[in-house]
Amino acid sequence: MPSLTRPPTSLLNALRLVVLCVSIELLGFAFSGGYSLGSILGVILGTLCVYGLLRLIHRGANWARLVLAGIIGLGLISSLSAFSLAYSLHPGSTVIDLISTLISLIALVGLFSKQSNGWFRAHRTNGLKRS
Repeated sequence: MPSLTRPPTSLLNALRLVVLCVSIELLGFAFSGGYSLGSILGVILGTLCVYGLLRLIHRGANWARLVLAGIIGLGLISSLSAFSLAYSLHPGSTVIDLISTLISLIALVGLFSKQSNGWFRAHRTNGLKRS
């Protein structure tokens, strides 16, 4: 039976990879030079939302894991659909974005590994408080 107190290593590593991806994206934004009030607020709000999801996932909220998986999926679709145009305009940042997307996919595997699934299932069946 999976431990309810500590998330499995696969889940912790997945969360670390998501933090790495967010850091890469923040650095990419910092060096992009395309600053406007709206873009800065969007980056701040997006980062806070992902941080909140990561905390909830760490506490055992399965719904947050599903939302994060959806965000990763949308990011993958966005990256692939705009890749050729973005690469022709900004090849360096597009390659960095692609690397971040690949790391996100690796994190997605960890979020839904056998150990992670078992840990979330144990949280759900034992009714552990998800504060």
